[in-house]
Amino acid sequence: MGIELRPLGVACNLACHYCYQNPQRDAGNQRMTYDLDKMKAEALRIGGSFTLFGGEPLLMRFEDLENLFAWGLQTFGGSSIQTNGVLIEDRHIDLFRRCKVSVGVSIDGPGDLNDARWRGSLEKTRQSTARVESAIERLCREYEPPGLIVTLHKGNATADKLPMMADWMRRLHSLGIRSLRLHLLEVDHASVRDTLALTARENVQALLAFAELQNSLPGMYFDLFDEMEALLEGRDQKVGCTWRACDPYTTEAVQGIEGNGQSSNCGRTNKEGVGFTKARVAGYERYLALYRTPQAENGCQGCRFFLMCKGQCPGTSIGGDWRNRTEHCEEWKQLFRTIERRMISAGKVPLTLQPLRFDLERRHIQAWERGENPSISRTLAEWYEAQARASNGSGAVNGSSMAIHYRPKVRVSWVSEYARQKWEERLEKLPSILEEMTVRAASVLDQRCAVRLVPESGFPRLRELATAHGLSAALLPAEALPRGICTRPQEASGVFLAGAEEPVARAKAAWVSGDLQVFRALIALPACCLCRAWQGAAGSGETSDGAVDLPASLPAHTLLAPLGISVLPMEPCRFDCPSALEAAEQWLELATACGYVSESGWLRECFSWAISWSELHGVTEVKTPLFRMCFETGSHAGPRLIRRMGSAADVDGGAKGLSFPYLPPARLSRLVEIGGAQ
Repeated sequence: MGIELRPLGVACNLACHYCYQNPQRDAGNQRMTYDLDKMKAEALRIGGSFTLFGGEPLLMRFEDLENLFAWGLQTFGGSSIQTNGVLIEDRHIDLFRRCKVSVGVSIDGPGDLNDARWRGSLEKTRQSTARVESAIERLCREYEPPGLIVTLHKGNATADKLPMMADWMRRLHSLGIRSLRLHLLEVDHASVRDTLALTARENVQALLAFAELQNSLPGMYFDLFDEMEALLEGRDQKVGCTWRACDPYTTEAVQGIEGNGQSSNCGRTNKEGVGFTKARVAGYERYLALYRTPQAENGCQGCRFFLMCKGQCPGTSIGGDWRNRTEHCEEWKQLFRTIERRMISAGKVPLTLQPLRFDLERRHIQAWERGENPSISRTLAEWYEAQARASNGSGAVNGSSMAIHYRPKVRVSWVSEYARQKWEERLEKLPSILEEMTVRAASVLDQRCAVRLVPESGFPRLRELATAHGLSAALLPAEALPRGICTRPQEASGVFLAGAEEPVARAKAAWVSGDLQVFRALIALPACCLCRAWQGAAGSGETSDGAVDLPASLPAHTLLAPLGISVLPMEPCRFDCPSALEAAEQWLELATACGYVSESGWLRECFSWAISWSELHGVTEVKTPLFRMCFETGSHAGPRLIRRMGSAADVDGGAKGLSFPYLPPARLSRLVEIGGAQ
């Protein structure tokens, strides 16, 4: 995992039109302050050397740069920096030399080929480009050649511009440049697509031209092509993160550390302008979903390159939704096919054309289901080992002996450390409160039972609590409460009944005998919700985009049920069921009367939030102003979107973002006008 220190977040001296960090700037999520001690402490906790990153890291005070790089030399033996190169001066080159700092420079080409890296006017942009070119030459001459990152677009990679790029790269080669990484354009704005994006065919033609050029530049490597061939051979230990099933909730390859010491993910995943913290555990819902989703529906089903590509970077997903495959799918397919042909001509057989591929895919799917993310090379080694054991009669080859690890059903990522510290403990407490309130609610019932779907492991505690209140209790199978909402969704559950001795006994007997009419009559829940099939959006507003909008007037809902949080113990028969809404309000009032004043306040606040619930390819993502969560449903139904039109402005710690349910910025901090002044 690479550590990226981001002292100034996305603050930059340029205004590159296509920058993947622009959503954070548009949302106003920028800062110009940092705490060196907090950043160092977090880097030590994670371990390993760091890369100073931005925005533009050279905007830091020089004394602080010197402090960080000297510390990096003393602690890790050196460090790195990724810069646009405009601000490099004599003192920086001297500092890099003294502190063993490896330098990476982002530049798209010489002269006017670099115009997309905008600096407010064409004159200033060209001046900046000249400064960067001069800095690269000085680094090569006076220190060591930097690595370069080049993004391909209409400004530098159309057919008429490729000869100029080739001449430039030959000059770079003569200067000693040996590492050059090519990026396809990541599009986050319609104007960028209209003015800068190449067609799939143009991208392929450009990449193939660079591949051919590499053959004439000994020792100079465009990492992309070597990585793709390594993937086809099963040698993927050192390939880039875009080929390694990146989880957008944890971005394994990038550990960001913000200026305040907060952990963060790769900025390429922040499509809504929100810099989320890392989820506690990694998950691979995206890759399981892509594997089973037809290509016509933006999945990867049946693609022979899936094991190598895995849908590529989630930051380039179709429509900006990480659950889709990359929008550059056609480019990667064509390049893989080209490399396949070259390998075959050289007497090699790519994994994509071997029957072994299907077994390797199966093993990867099993690993992702366990919450693991092995390399192809590791899976291949395990396959050969299993074959050897089988030939010796010492074991099976189906991988059944591999350890099974728990894969979490729900993963949460917070908009900030402040939001997590304020709300995480509350959300963890609320399921226990809901369970205890089931007993307290039973105390005010006469001839009916309070009910809740609870983990079987918690039943002894609840039965003891019921006894302390002079009540009886029973545990029935989960099937006794269809559409029930469990307080601990990750655990095996049962239906907990609490009430006076007689109604509990009658309810239990009615269930055992199959008398559902009597059983339901003894349960203190709205009859319509117990008896009717789910009617979903009935009575709610369906919009032109197919979404369902729930009004803010709903006092309670079930959109937080994946966390075990729901006032009612089951889904109501419809979102706006009057009986369910009345029952929920009575429950909240009773909780307050029973002494759960703070907790009922937390619940009311939760239910006031703006929330979006979207399902795509069998993966659901729920977003609130404070956090997002995702989980697998395995459903093959089409896309579904529910928006609860609640509050974002009044949520303490809520994030500003570019889409619902986040608080919109007061104004866009950047206007995208390609080729014009900002």
